[in-house]
Amino acid sequence: MINSKLTRANSTLGLIETKGFIGAVEALDVATKSASVELVSCEFVKGGIVTILITGEVGSVKAAVEAAAIAVDKLGVLRNTHVIARADEGVWDIIQRRSPSELIEDKNELEDNLKTEKEEVKEITNIEEESLVLTTDKMCITEEKDTLLRETIEDTVNTGEKEFQVKTEENSDESNKDNNKEKVEESLNKSISREDLETLKVTELRSLARKLREEQRISLTKKQIKFSKKEQLIEAILKG
Repeated sequence: MINSKLTRANSTLGLIETKGFIGAVEALDVATKSASVELVSCEFVKGGIVTILITGEVGSVKAAVEAAAIAVDKLGVLRNTHVIARADEGVWDIIQRRSPSELIEDKNELEDNLKTEKEEVKEITNIEEESLVLTTDKMCITEEKDTLLRETIEDTVNTGEKEFQVKTEENSDESNKDNNKEKVEESLNKSISREDLETLKVTELRSLARKLREEQRISLTKKQIKFSKKEQLIEAILKG
């Protein structure tokens, strides 16, 4: 890929060395657009290194090389640049000794390297995506377990509180019944005074009246006992 018409007529030589073919193409594009220069050759070196050789007037070559270097450096593949003013005939002889078969071999090697790099990048990307999916799934499972555990605990606590409340109320009712029964039994087993009766509740007086009615010690009917007020019950018990 050597332009024989440009070599010795324009002795200034500019070299831009990049890693990878894309950087070389970018370098040549920027160089030819920024100054009046022309391509001499594109050299493919082993290891994916590519060197662009341009020629033209000294000022044009320097400007083109500087512009290309800035553009390629942004891509992160710039290796080196150099300008040779009035290059010796031997330099041009070295450039022209490379055979087409060597250029093709280097080009094929470069393409293989680029293909390998693309496959490696793709593999790394797939691994990262799979890892992200697994991590996301794991987080979702953990959140579901936490939610289920919280709901279970809340249900257990609520159920326990309800059972405790019911038992407490039952115990309270039983306790009240026992107290009423004890007071009634106590009243039946001792002499009853007004002061003693005054301390009893209406429900306790009615229970006492029913006991006395069963023993035929008062004349009140069941209906009268049910609807009598406290004072009426006391009077009836005392008279009985």
